[in-house]
Amino acid sequence: MKLTRCKDQRSKTLEEFYGSLAASDDTWSRDVGETMLHLIDLLRTLPEPEAAWGLTSHFHLCLLAADDYHTPWYVRLIGSRGEYTVDYLMPEAEAPWPYARVTGETRSQDRAVEMIETAMRLSRGWER
Repeated sequence: MKLTRCKDQRSKTLEEFYGSLAASDDTWSRDVGETMLHLIDLLRTLPEPEAAWGLTSHFHLCLLAADDYHTPWYVRLIGSRGEYTVDYLMPEAEAPWPYARVTGETRSQDRAVEMIETAMRLSRGWER
């Protein structure tokens, strides 16, 4: 998967943002930074042809289908201390209310990657 930082957050790359967290004195911030750096590396090894743009918000990584922060935040993820949370925006036709999101958690890194792939597919944000 091609994953790059959204143009609207040019001050740092994703690696620089999470790298600064990984270098933090705060244990939780350091754990998030290290976990997210590794997760980003794994996502980039996926054979998916989709491109995603990353936007960070409160340590979460939001995956966008276009390089513009005004587009929907289809998938959001965060990981720390071996725990991962992934959520996605439900398509409007399937959502019980506007902007409904589905959230899942796992303690498996491999499962987190699978959940991210599933979230990208089910959000339908990358359909052309």
